[in-house]
Amino acid sequence: MASISSEDKRIMYVGLCCLDIINICNAYPEEDTDQRSLDYYWKRGGNASNSCTVSSLLGVNVEFMGTLVKTREYGFMTSDLAKYDIKTENCAIYDGDRYSCPVAVAIISKQNGSRTLITALNNIVELEFSSFQKVQLQQYSWIHFEGRDNLSNIQQMMEMVEQYNNDVNISDRIIVSMELEKVKRKQLVPLMKKADYVFVSKDFAAEQGYSCKEDAVNGLIELCKPSGVIICAWGSDGAAAKAGSHDHVTSQVFSPEKVVDTLGAGDTFNAATILALNKKKTLKEAITFGCRIAGAKCGLNGFDDLRGMQTYL
Repeated sequence: MASISSEDKRIMYVGLCCLDIINICNAYPEEDTDQRSLDYYWKRGGNASNSCTVSSLLGVNVEFMGTLVKTREYGFMTSDLAKYDIKTENCAIYDGDRYSCPVAVAIISKQNGSRTLITALNNIVELEFSSFQKVQLQQYSWIHFEGRDNLSNIQQMMEMVEQYNNDVNISDRIIVSMELEKVKRKQLVPLMKKADYVFVSKDFAAEQGYSCKEDAVNGLIELCKPSGVIICAWGSDGAAAKAGSHDHVTSQVFSPEKVVDTLGAGDTFNAATILALNKKKTLKEAITFGCRIAGAKCGLNGFDDLRGMQTYL
C-alpha cells in the first residue's frame, strides 16, 4: 500500500453500534401510567458509533469497527453510517438467523433534557481479535477502544497496535485511547497501562471512591503507564485531565441556554477531545474543546447541528 499522509489518516473507533429507539416526552413518566410522546424516531447509537458520527460532523476521516447483524435493522444502520461517510469495511458481519441487533430504548424528557436508557443487548457478539487482524494499521493516526466485555480480545488488539508502533518511525505511530464508562467493567482496568489516553466517566470514577474530577485524575493516573494521560468528564462540573507527573488541568462546562437532549453528550466529549489532541492541541485546549462541543450538543436534538464546529478549535 502506498504511503498515506498524516492528514489523510483515519481515526478508528472500536466498540458498539446499536439501534436507539427515541421517545421524547414532556417529562419522565410515572410508573404504571399512560403518556403520549411528543416525538418518536430511530437513531443509530452505541458509544463508538456516536463518537464516529460526531467526528464525521467535525470533519474527521473516521471509521467504525465493531459487529453488525443482518437483521431488519441492518439496512437502517448501514445506510446511516454511509450517510455520515463513516467507513465500515473492517466490521464483522453476522447472520441475522442466529443473532439479534442490540437495541436501546431512550426516554428524553423535554422538561430537563435528561435521558433514560433501557438496553437490550440480546445475544450480541463482541468484536473478536481475528476480525481486527485484517486491519491495515498504516491507515490510522488514532485508534480508540470502547471498554466492553471482550477483555482478552481488546488486549490482543492493543498489543497488535503496540507491536506495530515498535516497528515504525515515531511519526507513523498510532495513538491508542480507551474508554472506561460502565462501573461493572473493573476487569478492564489493567488495560489502562496499554493506552496513551484513558477516558473515564464520572460514574466509573465515583465507583472507585472519587467525589470530584480533580481527585479522580490525580488518583487514577497511577493506574496508567508513566507516559499516559487520564481524562475525566464530570457532567455539569466540566472535565479534568492529568498527564504523568504534571499538574492536572481542568475545563469549565459550557451549558446551553436550554438543555434539550443529553443523549450522547459523553461520546461527543470524547470525539471532540480526541480530534483536538490528534491536531496536537494542548491537553487543556483539548478538554476545553471537548466540553464546548458537548455543551453545544446538550442544547440540540441529535448531533447534526454540530457540523462545522471544528472552527471553534
